[in-house]
Amino acid sequence: MQTRKREPEAQVYYERGFWRREDLWQDFDAIAGERPDKVALDCRDATLTFGELRHAAAALSARLARAGVAPGDVVGLCGRHSIEAVIALMACVHRGAVLALVPPMFSEQQLQALMRQCGAGTLLGFGGGESIAKLGAVAARLGARFLGLAADDVGALLAEPAPPAGGREPARDPVDPDAMAVILLSSGTTSTPKGIVHSTNTIRYASEQVIARYGLDGADCLLVITEFGFVGGLVFGYLPALISGATAVLLPKWDVVEAVRLIERHRCTYTLLMPTHGADLLYCEEADARDLSSLRVLVSAGMSRERRIAMRERFGLPPLGDYGLSEVPGNCSPAPDAPWQKILETDGLPLDGTDLRILDADDRRLPPGAQGHVVINGPSRFLGFLRNDELTRASLTAWGGYRTGDIGTLDADGYMTYIGRDKDIIRRGGMTIVPTEVEAVLLGHPAVREAVVVGIDDDRLGERACAALILQDGFAAPSLEELQEFLEQAGVGKYAWPERIELFDEFPRTPSLKAVKRDIRAAVAARMAAEPVAGHN
Repeated sequence: MQTRKREPEAQVYYERGFWRREDLWQDFDAIAGERPDKVALDCRDATLTFGELRHAAAALSARLARAGVAPGDVVGLCGRHSIEAVIALMACVHRGAVLALVPPMFSEQQLQALMRQCGAGTLLGFGGGESIAKLGAVAARLGARFLGLAADDVGALLAEPAPPAGGREPARDPVDPDAMAVILLSSGTTSTPKGIVHSTNTIRYASEQVIARYGLDGADCLLVITEFGFVGGLVFGYLPALISGATAVLLPKWDVVEAVRLIERHRCTYTLLMPTHGADLLYCEEADARDLSSLRVLVSAGMSRERRIAMRERFGLPPLGDYGLSEVPGNCSPAPDAPWQKILETDGLPLDGTDLRILDADDRRLPPGAQGHVVINGPSRFLGFLRNDELTRASLTAWGGYRTGDIGTLDADGYMTYIGRDKDIIRRGGMTIVPTEVEAVLLGHPAVREAVVVGIDDDRLGERACAALILQDGFAAPSLEELQEFLEQAGVGKYAWPERIELFDEFPRTPSLKAVKRDIRAAVAARMAAEPVAGHN
């Protein structure tokens, strides 16, 4: 099993305090010892204090030990956000097991392949009967151990014998913070999900920087809405709460009306929105009837300039962008007090200690403002791809930078702006079309709720652009001519205008709700192939 250490950066990261010798359980145990009676988790109006979470996790860890799970073994975790999910996660941390985190929307066939890929000998299911049954069936086919954790099981864990006098957890061997601790599965926008290996230190650094960048502390209340298993739920949700002493309110499944209700009821101060969440919140009528004044940090990734303005006007908060990926989590975001123009125009500053460079095709640094390849190294950079040293080597530069496959810019002040995926660029004849630039303008059309621009094959030009649209409720679809006229008035060059429109009720999405462009392009191609050829019946 891969446990690649990161040298020579490790010494620098330790010296600068980005990495530490303590393991994650030791961090959490210290917080739980300081505030055992404070509510740590709230989900569907059930709560668990920090002391109860510590007790339940240690009790489940003991069960894992009795079942034969040893430190370093891989345990697969899958289900929806729930109190049981956090107990399961922290039990594995206590035991020293490697966490293989899988979002709940994968099918049984996908789960089976992913758990086999990760080498998970034990599977933990939670978050409702459907999730538990699905993972149990996968475990049976794999011949793996299986533990299903239902809401009713929490009481039984809390009833197990208490830790030794003083209320602290039983003696345990600390975990090497530089060894493999977490396996994330890529969100799947480009290929079959890959196992992305992180250590305690790489993941913890990212979460501690989230706390520092947004000014979070134990007085905050965090609303966690991104799916379990997605890096945002872990790095921007669970861990910032658990290591700062804040309360985490968990939303098991995305529902914008329920989200605004929870913000009002629990006086939530912070949340992370993915692009679909942000769009839903912006157009949510229920939000007008709710008191959302407690929110002071609203992180909303992937929003266009126009929607950032609209979000600020509606909620009185600057929506903070974020740029990150499973391989290098949470590496760029503006602070809440950053200049509004930077929040409006960029995705923020790299986190302290992160080295983000914009390079040309020959790996040379480009000047401020120039578009190029985004390459990142830093304390949150992953250890490597699971059981794929060849892919790991190919993805890293000689100085340790990860080749993200993204195009972006850095301005003179060091603020980064994400432009798009290199492979999504459309090349029409001799011209280059950047889909995200056109999409941002299309979102300003009153009839358009979501827009994705993809390339379609063309014998003469190589590719042309197609606008895949989801319409606003109650609006008719614009004609191609109307859409092109709208783009012309917005100053978009004619070469970049979409030359076809395709309407969708919903886009295929990753676990993090990003639209999957390759699947959208394939759907458009299939529709085109089914069209009758001119002159033929």
